[in-house]
Amino acid sequence: MRNAGKIMTVVAFAAALAACSPPGEQPSDVPPDTGASPGAGVPEQPTGSPGERESREECTAEDIAVTEEGEAGGEGPQVTIPEGCAAPTGLLTRELDEGVGPGAEPGGMVEFDYTMVGWSSGEVYRSTFGEPDTETVEFGQEQQRFDVWEEALVDIKERGRRLIVVPADLQSGAESGPAPVDETVVVVTEVVGVETPQ
Repeated sequence: MRNAGKIMTVVAFAAALAACSPPGEQPSDVPPDTGASPGAGVPEQPTGSPGERESREECTAEDIAVTEEGEAGGEGPQVTIPEGCAAPTGLLTRELDEGVGPGAEPGGMVEFDYTMVGWSSGEVYRSTFGEPDTETVEFGQEQQRFDVWEEALVDIKERGRRLIVVPADLQSGAESGPAPVDETVVVVTEVVGVETPQ
């Protein structure tokens, strides 16, 4: 009888515990709620579409496609402005062809053909390819089409080809130049001759 009384007490105690638990609650070893919001401690994911996120990054010189003369029709190289990234804010250059001979240096002069394309429009503002006129930059001269010509052309060699991206705020002489003053431009140059200092 004593054993029967003990069993009845245990059953009654178990029934009381079951009555105190909310329906459907299962035992868990997860710690109780600490008050932290869901997702706390998880790194925030970027918002917006992939295109919108990419547009916050600046394009590189490698993003710009240059098709050789004649392949896409017209005189001179054809330039394709990339989509999905922002116009660069600093001067960029990329070698398209190494060229031969000594490189341009301070005190010297570079004569070259070039094609200039607007970043926002893709419009060709000026091209000397197929024309008798070329552009000449004398290193050390104050009056240049761009303040950055010397920096952009340093070490370039004869028959060398170089892609140059000039942000709008680095242009000078824009009133007489082919591109609008507020336009970033892409320039592809092909050197006709390099004169080294004596």
